[in-house]
Amino acid sequence: MTAPDAWEARVAQLPPVTLDELDATAAMLTRVDRKYLVEPARWAEVMESLDLPLRVLQIDGRRSFRYESVYFDTADLRMYRDAAHRRPRRTKVRTRRYVDTGGLAIEVKERSASGSTVKTRMFLEEGATGDRLTPEAAAFVDGFPRLTGLGATLRPSLTTTYRRTTLVTPDGRLTVDSGVAARDAESRSVSYDDRLIVETKVERHAGEVDRALWARGIRPARVSKYCTSMAALRPDLPANRWARTLRRHVDGVAALAG
Repeated sequence: MTAPDAWEARVAQLPPVTLDELDATAAMLTRVDRKYLVEPARWAEVMESLDLPLRVLQIDGRRSFRYESVYFDTADLRMYRDAAHRRPRRTKVRTRRYVDTGGLAIEVKERSASGSTVKTRMFLEEGATGDRLTPEAAAFVDGFPRLTGLGATLRPSLTTTYRRTTLVTPDGRLTVDSGVAARDAESRSVSYDDRLIVETKVERHAGEVDRALWARGIRPARVSKYCTSMAALRPDLPANRWARTLRRHVDGVAALAG
């Protein structure tokens, strides 16, 4: 059996890519995403099987980075409900703090009817993750047609923390998130134990990493740090879309504290 931390040892051997190089060649702000919930040892096996020139994002000697994201929603959780009911066009609004490297950004993710995701980001001054978005962040949100007028009314609904490793492949890039945990506005919390959330990002069709995962019987999972965590913490919310993920990967695995 492959050791659970073997994938990290493999990452340590990869050649680095700088943030500027990543932004220039594989920013992937418009992409097709696929997410997988994977045990660390299984992910190590997948990495060992890849006959690809992989590179890893490295900044100031670091190859994994702590993130904190605060998701904002309406009082009636319109953005969550749009996702739960599979509205063809939907959005998410969040701030993201880059804990290790510094910096805070406001991001809007828009999903089109075709299934592609467009992420738009603006960096902010500190202090945007309180009870409301700063005026600068709210104005940014209002600039999106589906969100016009909502910026000043959005409130924080969930905070997620995790550690991310970003790999670049010839056909796209992928992120590996570990130590994923979330807490809602009522301080209820959920963690994903030692499971990794692996997300592949390609422009169109499945990439080589997707095919390597499929070859080992690992299929894409319906998982969203925001929506799946909210569904786990709020049984009153519609959650059929994530029922299988909750049953197989969260219920009985996640550490829930009310």
